[in-house]
Order: sequence, then C-alpha cells, then structure tokens
Amino acid sequence: MPMVSPNPGTERSDLALLSACAEGDAEALLELHRRHADRLHRYLARALGLRSGDVEDGVQQVFLVVWTRAGAFRPRSHASDEVRAWLFGIATNVAREHRRRRVRRLRAIEQLSALPLLRPPRIDDQLSQRQLVQRAIDGLDELSDPLRETYLICDVEGLSGPEAARALGVRPGTLRRRLHEARRRLRALLVEGLADE
Repeated sequence: MPMVSPNPGTERSDLALLSACAEGDAEALLELHRRHADRLHRYLARALGLRSGDVEDGVQQVFLVVWTRAGAFRPRSHASDEVRAWLFGIATNVAREHRRRRVRRLRAIEQLSALPLLRPPRIDDQLSQRQLVQRAIDGLDELSDPLRETYLICDVEGLSGPEAARALGVRPGTLRRRLHEARRRLRALLVEGLADE
C-alpha cells in the first residue's frame, strides 16, 4: 500500500521526493510529476515531433521508470538538478526507443510493400489445407497429455528446451524424448492422411 508523505505542508526537494518514491510514497511521485511533467512533455514533443497523445504516453513512461527505478538513483551531489538531469536522461531513452520502434515499423512496411501480390489460393488447395489442419488437430487429441503438452509448449509456443522443461517440471532428457515421440506420431498421422488422398 503506498505511503502518504509526512508533513504535507512542507516543500520537499526533488531528491527527497525521489527517495520517498523509492519507499513507495505515491504522493511524492505525483509531486515530481507536477513539477516536471510540462518540461518533459515539451522536450519529448520536440525530440519526437509527435502528436499530443503519443507524447503524453512518453511522459507516463518516464514516470513509470521513476517509480520502478527510484531506489537505483545514485546522485553525485545533493543538488536538485541531479534529479532533473536523471528525468531528462530517462526521457531521452524513451525518445530513442520510440524512434527505433518507428524505424523498425517503417522498414517492415517497406519490406511488405516490396513483396509481390499473391493470387488467392484455389478452392481445392484451401480444402486440402483445411483437411491437413483438421488432421493435425485430431492428431493432437490422440496424443497423451504429456506428449501433447510438450509438443504445444515447444513447437507451438516456442519455449526453449530448458524453459519448457522447467515449465513442465521434467528433466531435459525426458522433454527431448517426449518431443521426439510427439513429432514422430504427428508426422506419421499427416503422412498417412496424405497417402489416403
């Protein structure tokens, strides 16, 4: 439960407010936000050239970092401008990450636009794919619970071997054996279904 700041009538320094944030004082975070949000908003708006809502999200990200990392702040002196510099450092990192995401999005859009247009699949191809998917679903239903869980967590959800073994509470060797068996049985079922066509 957040603590309430002592002596609400006295003005605390930014450094004192940050120390209070580290102890869970939500009022201290609100006061830091009141003091610095406008300047951070202007900085992020200029740094990113974003719409107001996006900039507001950036400011909120800054104060989320402040709330979670206040205890890690180590000032070089007791000057209040140390806290302001730290806040602007966080805002700079938020802006950099936003720009990186924007560049990645633009690259992804460019790559997609360079792909040739695909013609829609033929009806018989769609039917064949649906039948194959249905066989795979039926095959999963036929597997024992341990084999199905192993297959789903490794091949569908993409957990690594050590992660999957921890999640399922089994040894890595047991996990590998189960995954091999699940794949073998599903492959056999799908090959059998294709041969029937």
